[in-house]
Amino acid sequence: MTNLPGKVRQLWNETVSEVWTKSTWPTPKELAESTLVVIVAIALLGAFVFVADFSLHGLVQFCSDLVARL
Repeated sequence: MTNLPGKVRQLWNETVSEVWTKSTWPTPKELAESTLVVIVAIALLGAFVFVADFSLHGLVQFCSDLVARL
């Protein structure tokens, strides 16, 4: 554990270098398109979960009523 501050400084410098010089950042158009894709995917998934929940609730209610009549 010699020269811990030096190692921390080196790690920080390498991290900054990775983020700002080696990474590619999306253009505003690409960012907007990706955001739209995510919003549509979330809406579709939400609709699927809603339909599945509504259907399963109806099925459980039907089975419960059937058992209650016995």
